[in-house]
Amino acid sequence: MMSKKFIYLVIIGIFIAGAFSCSNKKQTESDAIVLDSLMTTFTALSDSVDRNWAIMIADDDDKHILMKRLLLEVSYTNNYDKDRFLELTNMVDKLKAIRYDQESMRNSSLIDAYDSATFELADQIILFARSHPRYEDFPLMAELIDDINAKNNYILIHRIHYDNWVKELNSFKQSNQELLKGSDSGIGIETMPLFELPS
Repeated sequence: MMSKKFIYLVIIGIFIAGAFSCSNKKQTESDAIVLDSLMTTFTALSDSVDRNWAIMIADDDDKHILMKRLLLEVSYTNNYDKDRFLELTNMVDKLKAIRYDQESMRNSSLIDAYDSATFELADQIILFARSHPRYEDFPLMAELIDDINAKNNYILIHRIHYDNWVKELNSFKQSNQELLKGSDSGIGIETMPLFELPS
């Protein structure tokens, strides 16, 4: 027959085990809430980064369209250098192939190369239009040139906005890297590159 002391110890053990189980459950629930909160913040920041990237790239695509539209306007005069027109048109078509992306821009020389190629080509196309003998008779040419120059002026603004959101996302990852490392959230802790060069 079991002694009262033994029964007492068994009961205490059951209570301790139950309390420990509840404590673990509460800790697990707490960790899940924290992770959910992290995922919500990460998703919001990532969406903002992607949205600003999309706006910037769409604006750059629009500039390509404007350059080709200016070339077409020259061609509508039926008095132009057809070989030069085709050469410049082909150069615009090739711009996207050398454009950086969100990962390749870690190599800042790719950004510099793309910028140089784009600005130089825009200048060549503008010169091609302005040197046309009937340039003054086609006011749309001047309007298109103004639009191209306006797009060029917006580049820095777009990049600053993009960098600001990337900085927020990078800071979030660094502040929570220990929690993110130990989770199955799928959130990578590597930082994203910026247009802004390190000081």
